[in-house]
Amino acid sequence: TVHNALVQSINISLAFDKTLDFIRTECKAMLYVVERINRECGSQFDFVVNSIFPELTRHLEQSSDMLFFVGDPDIFHERYTYWLKFLEQLQSILSKISEQNLKKSKTYLEFSSRWDLVVYYQIRFQEISNSIENIIVKQPFLLNEEKNSLFKTLITSTIFQSIDRCWQTNVFLEPLSHRFWKLTLQCIVRFRVWIETFNIKTTDTKFLLNLYVDLQTFSNEVNKFFHSIILGQRLTSIISLSPNITTELTNILNETLSSLTDQCRTNLKNLVIEQLIERCNETLHSIQEIPRMYRKTNREAPSKPSNSIIATFRHLQAFSNDYSGSVLTEDECKQFQTIAMEEITKNYYELCSEILSSVRKMEDSIQRLRRVRESSKALSTMSQSMTTSSTAALTDDNKIRMQIQHDVNAYTSELKNLDIHIESSNKLTILNEESRLQI
Repeated sequence: TVHNALVQSINISLAFDKTLDFIRTECKAMLYVVERINRECGSQFDFVVNSIFPELTRHLEQSSDMLFFVGDPDIFHERYTYWLKFLEQLQSILSKISEQNLKKSKTYLEFSSRWDLVVYYQIRFQEISNSIENIIVKQPFLLNEEKNSLFKTLITSTIFQSIDRCWQTNVFLEPLSHRFWKLTLQCIVRFRVWIETFNIKTTDTKFLLNLYVDLQTFSNEVNKFFHSIILGQRLTSIISLSPNITTELTNILNETLSSLTDQCRTNLKNLVIEQLIERCNETLHSIQEIPRMYRKTNREAPSKPSNSIIATFRHLQAFSNDYSGSVLTEDECKQFQTIAMEEITKNYYELCSEILSSVRKMEDSIQRLRRVRESSKALSTMSQSMTTSSTAALTDDNKIRMQIQHDVNAYTSELKNLDIHIESSNKLTILNEESRLQI
């Protein structure tokens, strides 16, 4: 009997192998006789489905109370994989009618239903999602210290490893293909949502730039993995039944990755540029102190640019020194600097324009007062000569203009040294002309 062939085996793999050997050898004559009787008498008795298969399932259930235990997902996966392999081999030696009878039989349906794939997936889902959430909660902004890794940030490496784990041979099960595909997309979406929560005040520039670079690498590697592993190895049987699914899955993945690489990379780029602008604008803010430096202080006329101009371009040079060629390409670095300088220059123009406007208003006020005095008959000859002398001297307002002119010239020169070309450079020309015309 089948039971005698199996009684010595409590290993599910051996049980399946012995069953297949039993059918191929011991049952060969019996199967021939049954098939002949069915053909001659018009009966539909199926020896494998009605006798051998029930005996096999009964033996397996009696030999191990833990056969369907899903608490250990690795063991469950191993046993269920043996079960699928056994079914595939069994169907290869059955007739089409027997194969259909097997899948409709009560024993088959009951035994198959006891494999709790839903719980198995939930366990795997928790494992994979927790690995991502642990990084996000505890170590979100760490760089990847693994030397041979494709990714510069730990979070990107973790997301990719999580996707890879969904499709590893000791995790993936074909009946759960749709669930693992969904989890793959969820990993990418979780990555995107996390990036969208970044705060410019709390996120390090170096991390942002490394993540910016990682996103492109991530997209490329996921695409390679999708074609070589997911389509090329795991979903081959599904694709053979529905060839159009390849196009559908590809479109879905491309759309999901696009939101990450296009939208998030743009956001990261803007964050870095915003940080650079903020640092430079904070330094340039001291330009507003120029009027206080020269008005009623008897300070000598300026002969060099303000320290704030020099400090501003130190930020830009430091950005280039730290990231050009190491994290960003030279062209990328130049692009970041150029976009930042467009906004910084506009802000600088507004600051200087406000100062020059204030100077003009002050001069107009003094001129009106002077005209009133000159028209007064009470003015003495001495006071007139003193007024003439004071107007001939270099005024505080002209010192302010001279300082702005030195600053604008230095600003323009530094832009040329860094080989940064901006559209708002015309504003520097305007400032230069305004400060020079009024001296």
